[in-house]
Amino acid sequence: MTVSGGADSVVILDLFHKTGYSIAIAHCNFHLRGAESDEDELFARELGRKYDVDVFVKHFNTKEYAASKKISVQVAARDLRYDWFENLRQEKKFDFIAVAHHADDQIETFFINLLRGSGLAGLKGMPVKRDRIIRPLLFAGREDVEAYAKEQNLSFRDDSSNNEDKYLRNKIRHKLTPVLHNLTDSYPGTVIDSLNNLSEADLLLQLLLQEKFNGMVKQNEDVFSLSITEFRKLQPLEVWSYYLLRTFGFNRSTTNKIADTVTHGQSGKIFYSETHQLLMDRDELLVKPLQKNDEAEYRIDDEQQEVTEPIPLIFQTLTIDGDFSIDTALSTAQLDKDKLVFPLTIRKWRSGDRINPLGMSGSKLLSDYFIDKKMSLFTKNDIWLLLSGKDIVWIIGYGISDYYKITPKTKHIFTVRMM
Repeated sequence: MTVSGGADSVVILDLFHKTGYSIAIAHCNFHLRGAESDEDELFARELGRKYDVDVFVKHFNTKEYAASKKISVQVAARDLRYDWFENLRQEKKFDFIAVAHHADDQIETFFINLLRGSGLAGLKGMPVKRDRIIRPLLFAGREDVEAYAKEQNLSFRDDSSNNEDKYLRNKIRHKLTPVLHNLTDSYPGTVIDSLNNLSEADLLLQLLLQEKFNGMVKQNEDVFSLSITEFRKLQPLEVWSYYLLRTFGFNRSTTNKIADTVTHGQSGKIFYSETHQLLMDRDELLVKPLQKNDEAEYRIDDEQQEVTEPIPLIFQTLTIDGDFSIDTALSTAQLDKDKLVFPLTIRKWRSGDRINPLGMSGSKLLSDYFIDKKMSLFTKNDIWLLLSGKDIVWIIGYGISDYYKITPKTKHIFTVRMM
């Protein structure tokens, strides 16, 4: 369990110890408060000796990490600790990561997210359990936690930064919370009730969204497609666009633009999130993960039998005999080997590339070839070419060059098959 040394983490440690669970202490030293941070670490180690449990400590250069990622120190500390907690859990084969958030933390988080303009997912607060993280103290308030610590004569550390108003959470704690206490005797109970109601509403929304997503979104390998005709029927479109497409990392600003593009029928436009790209094709919205721009060329030697990168292929050389028959499958290319110049290369297509398509006497721009095949931009970007010298001999998975086809004069066949 995560132990900072504060009252909440000491209380949860004591409670777990008394219930007989097998536990260990995980403590982060973020080096943000000088000697005080080191004293917190020593205190955590003393707790390990007191309860006779293992103590794991991780040191972080938090400010340097925050600067490199261009994020706040608070966000950096959160990211660092949760990444380490999960790595430690897996390494030591722990079942759960227990953190000591309580009801007051929940309410403060609600107001932080409210002031940041969060939607329902942010306002509902922290779940008691999410994946391997559990928060057993969410039922109790800060006063309850401190009362238990006093009753059980538990020592704990006070974080001096909690007394400052440098961070928004502390401003809410010191300035807003006392006002709310004075406004109504039912605080914080009624706020907790509201958070529970929001959590239930969010659960219902997620179930409805998943049902709509499953009914509208089709998947073919790593490409997701949505019918534009059906998409336009969703009203209000901007709202539906956000909730359906945020799965792929699109923010509200981008999904609003996507909704506008769909409304006005502007095909060919591409939108990006940090993880995906969305293309408005003729009849569909196509979504796929972002891929690195691959400018590499991959060499194929004469004696090579197979490759796995950038695309799995098997190579075989045959000598023509009376039983030979041409394989017409698009996944196979059968080429006149004596016309090939080794090493062959594999690369992505480039602007200006041309091929002499099978059955044609002249050459054609690949861009025109793709138009004839009615390929989407995503499909075009995924295409690999097999080349002999500067000649394109096979648009892999689509068609070979007429010049390299098998003829009555062919003696040796070079066969390439997609795995």
